[in-house]
Amino acid sequence: MIPLCVHKTNRGFTLIELLVAMALGLVVLGAILTVFVSQNQTNAAQQEIAYAQQNVRAAMDLMVREIRNAGYDPLGNGFEVIPLATAVSIQIRSDIDVQDGTPDDANEDVTYGVNASDQLERNGTRIVDFVDNLEFGYVLEDGTMLDPPGAPLTATQRDDIRAVIIRLAVRTENPAPDTREFRVRSMETGVRIRNLGFQDIP
Repeated sequence: MIPLCVHKTNRGFTLIELLVAMALGLVVLGAILTVFVSQNQTNAAQQEIAYAQQNVRAAMDLMVREIRNAGYDPLGNGFEVIPLATAVSIQIRSDIDVQDGTPDDANEDVTYGVNASDQLERNGTRIVDFVDNLEFGYVLEDGTMLDPPGAPLTATQRDDIRAVIIRLAVRTENPAPDTREFRVRSMETGVRIRNLGFQDIP
């Protein structure tokens, strides 16, 4: 009988082969991690931009609705409709609760402005953070535009206001990682005060 000669070739991997494989694995892992971090940053940035846009729209809708309704006086008692009008703040009144006949509660006497922390406030209550700009302009009865006014409007000018121009800009909470600049979302609109100016109609 002829003896069989069996050659076993299970020599395994050399140290160099293991190091090369580990290096390739680390390169691939690094590429995957870079893509993941980039996608995560992009997603976070998009969420911040969407949040800023949502805040601009919500705040603008609220201001437009309340400014448009200023001067609502179903009982005809008469009151000062716009006690304060500047380039950066406005106070408006309306008699929504007709039972008492005076515009004296928080939903009838409303002031908008931005505080030192860049927050839009309604009657001192924060409603939007990271405000980049809030500006009001005014259109008077004779068509004069004070946009924006250089000084607070006088009582006579406030009585003649027929429309308000609102500009609101809100920035993101964090700057963009690549430019280190804040992204800003802004809106501008004009609001005709529907309860003022009836005496102007012939």
